[in-house]
Amino acid sequence: MSARHLFRDFFRRIRVKRHLSRHGANFHYHGLSVSLEGDVELSTANALIRGKYEREEAGLILEHLPADLPVIELGGSLGVVSRLIRSRLAPGVKHLIVEANAELVGTCRRNATVGSAPGSTEVVNAALFYGGPVARFRIGQEPHANSLDTGAGEGKVVEVPAVSLAELRRQIGNPPRVALVADIEGAEFDLFSQERAALQSVEMAIVELHPREYLRRGRSEKAMLDLIERAGFAVVERRADVVLLRRAPAGGGRG
Repeated sequence: MSARHLFRDFFRRIRVKRHLSRHGANFHYHGLSVSLEGDVELSTANALIRGKYEREEAGLILEHLPADLPVIELGGSLGVVSRLIRSRLAPGVKHLIVEANAELVGTCRRNATVGSAPGSTEVVNAALFYGGPVARFRIGQEPHANSLDTGAGEGKVVEVPAVSLAELRRQIGNPPRVALVADIEGAEFDLFSQERAALQSVEMAIVELHPREYLRRGRSEKAMLDLIERAGFAVVERRADVVLLRRAPAGGGRG
């Protein structure tokens, strides 16, 4: 590690230690309270303290997420963004969250269900995957280093139930229109290539792209954007690698 990074992490540790001594593992996120469990990971805690945690995704949610559309959220992680999503939805509107790392599901559920009407918010331990009934999932050293196992990388590999977007929509009663929020470390490429039919029910989506992961798998960001267009969406706003997608006008997408 470079001297610059050592210097940065030194001050991060001081900042996080001070916060934990005063507030425990409780943080504020866009005016909402969230709570983490166990050993709080340094970069996550620091980002929460400084207001930088999933900043682009949060901004698009705050500005564009409709209150009346059921939400399917892929990649719930610690439930911090899930908490924000739930706060934007009208009472009783369905919110279904998928998190593959079983070690995070409890924390995700606790944060996501704050203020939720009974039965309106659900967290399932599964992974979006199209190669069989079970997905191999690699758990990294911090919550945002988790992804489908491709045979490379570090961390523990576990098996979790595979799920599709079509199945998730059925689980919340097959609403005619849904909103999609996805941060799944490159698996969005497979979602848009495999589920054109299921995506027809998605009115709007907030998706984090992962260009480096595409390249590592022999793909490209352009190919991902082409898949988005062919699925009938237009990128109406982009902040860093997070895109806001809406249904393109009739004839706007490619067949």
